[in-house]
Amino acid sequence: MKSEMIFSGIGGQGTILMGKLVCTAAAAKGLNVTLAPAYGQEKRGGRASCQVVLSKEIGSPVISEADTILVMDEESFKDYENKVKAGGTLIINSSMIGLKTARTDINIVEMPFTEIATKLGSAKSSNMVALGAVVKTLDIVSLDDVKEVLKKKMKPQLIEVNVQALEAGYNFQ
Repeated sequence: MKSEMIFSGIGGQGTILMGKLVCTAAAAKGLNVTLAPAYGQEKRGGRASCQVVLSKEIGSPVISEADTILVMDEESFKDYENKVKAGGTLIINSSMIGLKTARTDINIVEMPFTEIATKLGSAKSSNMVALGAVVKTLDIVSLDDVKEVLKKKMKPQLIEVNVQALEAGYNFQ
C-alpha cells in the first residue's frame, strides 16, 4: 500500500497545507509519511509545491512519477503534466487552467475549484475543494480521516466552510 502525490500551485500556504493534512491523516493511521515542500524564489505569491509519499514501508521521499498530481495554475500544469504515472490521475483547477493534456494514458479530473469555493462563501477555501478531489483518488486515507485532522488543525471559525469545501470537492460529479 503506497500512494505518491504532488500538489502544485500559486500561494505556498494552501498548497503545503493540503500535503500536511493528508500526511497527518495517514500518520494517524500508522502509515509512514514524507512531505517535501518546495517554495519558489519569490517572497510572496510565488508557486509552491509539495511531494507526498504515504506508505506502510519506509521508502524514498523523492518522486519521479506520481499516482496523483494536483495542479492549481497553468505553470504547474506545464511542469507536472508529464510526471503522472500511466494509469494515475491529473487533477486540474479548471478555474485557472485553460490548457488541455494530450495524454490518454491517465485519468483527468477537471474541476472549477475557485467557483465551487466562492459559491460556498469563501474563495480562499478552493484548496480544500481541491483536497477533496485528491482524497477521492486515494484508498490509503478517507474523507473522514482528513476531516478529523482539519477539525483539529483549523481555527474554529474556519472549520465549517472548509469541511463543506472538502466535501464539495470529494462529491463533485
